Amino acid sequence: MTDLDATFAEAKRLLAGLVSGEVSREEANDWAWSRLIDDAADHRTHSKLWEALGNLAGADLQVAPGEYLHGEVDFRNWQAAAED
Repeated sequence: MTDLDATFAEAKRLLAGLVSGEVSREEANDWAWSRLIDDAADHRTHSKLWEALGNLAGADLQVAPGEYLHGEVDFRNWQAAAED
């Protein structure tokens, strides 16, 4: 398993955790952003990983205090897209 594959596996785990409620939006966001800014890892070469990172990084976006832009339906769609 390559590093990118391992990172993608972790991204899928976090997506599943968002769906189940076992992973917080903030945890998903923090994990994803640390990878998005790591240019040396070249995550862009793995399109599904790159998409998953972008989705996870937006999991905690708010449109108003305590009101999130994305919800469970989005999380499920993101998870399905990562599995396709």
